[in-house]
Formats: sequence, C-alpha cells, structure tokens
Amino acid sequence: MKRMMAVILAATMVMFFTACGIGAGSKQGAPAQDTSANQGNTTNVAAKSESKYPETTIKMIVPFGAGGGADISIRMISKYAEKHLGQKIVVNNVTGGSGTVGLTQLADSKNDGYTLGYFASTNSNDNLLFEGISYNADSFTPIVEIAADPHIIVASKKSGITNIEQLIAKAKEKPGEMTFGIGGAWTSWDFLKIKLEEQTGIKMKRMVFQGGAAAINAIASGDCDVAVPFVSEALPQIQASNVIPIAITSSERFELAKDIPTVKESGLDFEHTMWRGIAAPAGVSEEVASVLADAFKAAYDDPEYQKEALKAGMFCQFKGGDDFKEFYLDNHEKYKAMIEKTDLSK
Repeated sequence: MKRMMAVILAATMVMFFTACGIGAGSKQGAPAQDTSANQGNTTNVAAKSESKYPETTIKMIVPFGAGGGADISIRMISKYAEKHLGQKIVVNNVTGGSGTVGLTQLADSKNDGYTLGYFASTNSNDNLLFEGISYNADSFTPIVEIAADPHIIVASKKSGITNIEQLIAKAKEKPGEMTFGIGGAWTSWDFLKIKLEEQTGIKMKRMVFQGGAAAINAIASGDCDVAVPFVSEALPQIQASNVIPIAITSSERFELAKDIPTVKESGLDFEHTMWRGIAAPAGVSEEVASVLADAFKAAYDDPEYQKEALKAGMFCQFKGGDDFKEFYLDNHEKYKAMIEKTDLSK
C-alpha cells in the first residue's frame, strides 16, 4: 500500500511540475523559454523595452502645413519607423504662428512618448523670436536628427531674375522693394535672408507664408519675386518650369538637380542648411527615448527609405542619442548669439 501511495505521489508531482513549466535544469519561478523569438526575422525595436512601449498609436505633430518640407520629411520617415515600433504614427498638421502653435502643443503634452513632433534649427529659441512663447530649449527632449537641408533660391518668371548677379543688382537698384518669400517667420528662411543681406549689402522685403508650399506657389503665380524653399518643396515647381531656379545653398550640387549651381559657384562664399529632427516633451524617460531613437535609426538605414528620401529631395543626415543631445545644445547657443545681434522689428 505504501509503495502504491509513493508511486501515486511521484506521478502527481511530475504532473504538477510539468503544468508549471518546470523541467530538468530549470529554476523554479523562472519563466518558460519563449522560442517564438527565433521564428522569423523580427525588426520590432520596441521589444527591447521592458515597459512594452509603445502599446498604442503615437501622435506626431507637424507645426506647418501639408505638402511643405517639414510635412514631407516627417511623413516619410514615420512610415518606415512604424515597422520597427509596431504601432501607427499619426501625423497631425497643427499650423499657425510660424510653427509656434504646434510646438506649444508639443511642449504641453504628456511626456509618455505618445506625442512627438517635428523640430528644426531655430525652434529652441522661439521664445526669443516671438512674444508670448512659453517654451524654450529645456521644454523638449531631442530624439533624432534626420536631415540637413539646403535651400534653393528661386525667382518668379515675372521678376526677370535668372542668376545671383541679377538678384543682387536688382535688389541694390531699389533697396527694400524686392519681395522675399519665407515659409514661416524667423525660421531658417529668415536667417538665410539675414546672412545673404549682410554678405552682399542688399535689403529685401520679407513676405511671410504659412509653410514652404505656400511660398513657392506665390513665386509660381508671380505674387512674390524671390523665395528660398527647401529642395523637396522647390523641385515639383522647377520640374514643371513654373519658377526660375537660381542657386542651391549646399556646398555641392544636388544629384537630382545637377543643372542648378551652388551659391559658391556664383562667386559668393555662402552656405546655409537647416537640420530637421524629431523631439518629445521634456521629461521623457531615457528608455522611451532610446526605443524611439533606435526605431528611427532603423527606418533611416532602410535602403528603400534612402531611395524615397533622395527622390523627394531630402539631404539625409542622422544623429541620435548623446550625439544629437550635444548638437541640439550647441545649435541652440549658435542661433541665440545670431538672434541677439539681429533687429527683430524688421
């Protein structure tokens, strides 16, 4: 009888341990091994996160209108980053105030990683450029840089300008009368104008538009003389022969527009680019920031993304992690110094 009871007890214990997932060589309390990770080549970067972030849709704020350079660049990389995050990224265009309305909304959002936003060179100094701005450089967590875009200087057919020399000559004939379209006040466009005016001794009248698409359309219609859209904004109108391309502000010619000379080729020692990136509200955890940076890096490295970005006219450049945080602070100080010596009333 005792022998029978011992056999029954041993069998019961085997069944108990089998049900609990404890086998030979396993430690009690340890989770059973997940073999699914070995099946297929998963690229879900979010799997690294112990908190399982992200678990729902991520909102991406673009503080400028649809169709402009900001919108194009963010929608493109977000499409590829979704694959690595395992969640949708929904882009919201929150326009107004030269980008400050959308960035205020970003700064005021919860810092849980579910609200991100487009961010560029001058935005950390918006409180110095516009009245009533509550955010500053400390209001955001820089995540990644995805591009460093030059501008293309374009002129309307109505203006009669076909090169840099003519632009300078016409601007000097009637100081302050040539209209210069910018896709948002006190963004990269304005600082390009300041640098160009200082170097050439000319003065132009600024016309502010809500986004680069609106500015380039004004050039095509002849309602503005000159503008400096980004390459992604300018190429469609250039290819349609609706505007006159004058020069590109990069150090070298662009592969998709090799007929457009650099400003340097016109005899001016001039170069200007604007970086584009993604930021989150201040206080986002390092773990969440790391998951996001990894996902956008994986998206950036995708050969299909690189092809699509080139076709769209983007100048790809990536920074993430500590490198981007350091660059973000250095860039803030550089533009702060430029702003402090500029008369913002003009």
